[in-house]
Amino acid sequence: MTQQYTIADYLFERIHEAGATDIFGVPGDFNLPFLDNIIAAKDLRWVGNTNELNAGYAADGYARERGFAAMVTTFGVGELSAINATAGSFAEYAPVLHVVGAPSMAQQNAKRRIHHTLGDGVFNHFIKMVEPVTVARAQITPENAASEIDRVIRMVLKKHRPGYLMLSPDVARQPIYPPTTKLIDSEEDITSQAALKDFRQALIAFLPNKTTTLMADLMVHRLGLQNELKALIADTNIPYTTLSWGKTLLDEHSERWAGTYAGVASRPVVKDAVENCECLIKIGVNYTDTTTAGFSQDIDDDVVVDLHYERASVSGKTFAPIALKDALQTLHEVMTSGITITPKPFCEPMQTHQQQGADDEAIRQDDLWHIVADQLADNNLVFADQGTAYFGISDVRLPEGVTCYGQPMWGSIGYTLPASLGAAIASPHKRSVVLIGDGSALLTIQEMATIINQRINPVIVLVNNDGYTVERAIHGENQPYNDIPACQWSLMPQAFGGTDDTVLVLKASTAGELKSAFEQAAKATDKLVMLEVMTDKYDIPPLLADITEALKPKSDS
Repeated sequence: MTQQYTIADYLFERIHEAGATDIFGVPGDFNLPFLDNIIAAKDLRWVGNTNELNAGYAADGYARERGFAAMVTTFGVGELSAINATAGSFAEYAPVLHVVGAPSMAQQNAKRRIHHTLGDGVFNHFIKMVEPVTVARAQITPENAASEIDRVIRMVLKKHRPGYLMLSPDVARQPIYPPTTKLIDSEEDITSQAALKDFRQALIAFLPNKTTTLMADLMVHRLGLQNELKALIADTNIPYTTLSWGKTLLDEHSERWAGTYAGVASRPVVKDAVENCECLIKIGVNYTDTTTAGFSQDIDDDVVVDLHYERASVSGKTFAPIALKDALQTLHEVMTSGITITPKPFCEPMQTHQQQGADDEAIRQDDLWHIVADQLADNNLVFADQGTAYFGISDVRLPEGVTCYGQPMWGSIGYTLPASLGAAIASPHKRSVVLIGDGSALLTIQEMATIINQRINPVIVLVNNDGYTVERAIHGENQPYNDIPACQWSLMPQAFGGTDDTVLVLKASTAGELKSAFEQAAKATDKLVMLEVMTDKYDIPPLLADITEALKPKSDS
C-alpha cells in the first residue's frame, strides 16, 4: 500500500524546492508528528538545536549562504523564544521560513486551556506578534494548505525576509495532492521598461567627466548580484568602497580599494573618496547608525547615482520600478559605452599596517584584527559579533574570497556562534571563523554542543576582555553592569561533548602566541578550534574609538 501524501509532505517538499536541505529547530509535542515527515524525506535533514533562539540564528546563517532556510518550533514558548532571531532576519534581509506546531484544530475551536498558551482560549496571539517581523503569515488549514504554503514561501523568496506558517498536527496529516507546478516558474519582472529607458538617458547625461567613486553595500549580497558587481568593477577603473555591512563584496587588496566607509569615523583616504567626488555611485546601500558613526555621512544627494531594491535615482530624480539587477546591468552598459568616466584620485596612498606591539608583548586591539586577517583563507566565512570583533574586523583588509558576516542593524550579541553553525551546514566546503567576545559568548555558548555533534570545524576566536568592553567605551567604564561572571572558557568544549579527536583548545596572550595558535588551527582542519585571546578590558579597536567619540553628546558651549 502506498503511503498517503499529506499536507506536511507538501510543505517540506516546497521547502526543499525553495533551496533548503536542512531544517533547524527544537522538538515539541505540537510539532513532533510532522517532524517525522522531515526524517522520512529523502532530500531533507533535521538539525536539532539547543534552544529556539539559537535555531533561529542558525537558520539566519544558513539563509545568508543558501538564499533560503527553514526552522520548526512549537507553539508559544518555542516561537517566542525564536522571535528575536526572526526580527534579526527581518532587519538584515535573511529569508527564513518559521514553521510553528500548534494545538489541534479541535482544541482551538473548543477554546480549551492548553499548555504553551496564555490560558484564555485564544490561539492567534502569537501570529499577531510576528506580523511586524515577517513578510507573510498563514495558519494552515486543509482548505488553504497548498495556496498558503506557496504564497508564504514565494513572499519569503521575493522579499528576502522571514515568513511564518502555523500548522496543527491534525492538519499536517490530512491528505493533499502533490504540487503540479513549480514554486517559482520564472523570476517576476518588476522593471518598467519606460523607467529603465529614462534611467539610461539620465546616466548618459550625468556620468561623463565627473570624478567618480563607487560604494557598495548589503543588498548586493542579499539579491545575489556579487558577480554582476565584480564585472562592473573589472570593466571600469574607478575607486570603490563598501560600508561595513557590505564588507568583502569586493577585492580589498586592489589598488582601487579606498577602505571601509564609516562617516566621520572613516580614514581620510576613504572619506575623501566618498565625500569629495563629483559622482558617487551607490549600489544596494543602506545607511545605519553603526555603519555611519551616527549618520555622520557628508554626501550631497545631487552627486549621487543610487541603485537600490526596485528603484534607481540620478541626482535626486527617482526612476521606478526598476529591479536592482536591471539597474546594475544598465549602469554597466552605459559606463562601458565609450563615455568618459573619470576615477576620483586618492588624496593619499593606502597605508600598510605596521604592527604596533612586539610579538612578546600583550595583544593590542590595533594589532589583533590585522593578525586575524593575515591568517584567513579564501574559503573562510567570518562571523564577527557585534562588539569589538565587528568594529575591529571592519577596519582591516580581508583576503579576496573571504565572506564576512555581521549583524550591525539588529545587533543581537551572541548571534555569530549559532549563525556560523547554519552557514557551515549550508556551505560545507567553507570553514567558519567566529570572532566573538566573552560577554557575547555567554548568551549562546551552548550551541557549541550542536557544532561538536554535527562535526563542524569552525575556528572560534573568543576575545576575553573581561566584560562588555563596547559598553565600557560608550558609558560606565567601571560600572558593575559592564562586568560578567568569570568563566573557564577552555573547559567549554569538553563540557559540550568535545574530545581530543574533535576539538583543539588554544590560548594566546601575546601577538606571537596568537600567530602560532593560528598556524596550529590551520592544520586542525577536521576539528573545532577554541582559541581564547586575552586582551585588556579597556582596549578597543581604532574604528570603535572613533565611532564612540563621534556619538558622544556634544557640549552646548
